Amino acid sequence: MPSHRPYGRPGRSQRWRTWLALTLALLVWVLRWIWPLQLLPGWFVAVLFAWAGLELIGVLWFPQRSN
Repeated sequence: MPSHRPYGRPGRSQRWRTWLALTLALLVWVLRWIWPLQLLPGWFVAVLFAWAGLELIGVLWFPQRSN
């Protein structure tokens, strides 16, 4: 009988969070010329990129593996 994992492959949520952080940071940065996004302070955009960078480091250096 095959092992049935309810949450999919190991590291799936980690990769999903990484792509979410990168996509969100890049969208905010690219669409910065739109008026409502101009109200966001620069530190907020920097925090988004820091979050994306930390998630990327986590995926590359500490990937989640199955036991």
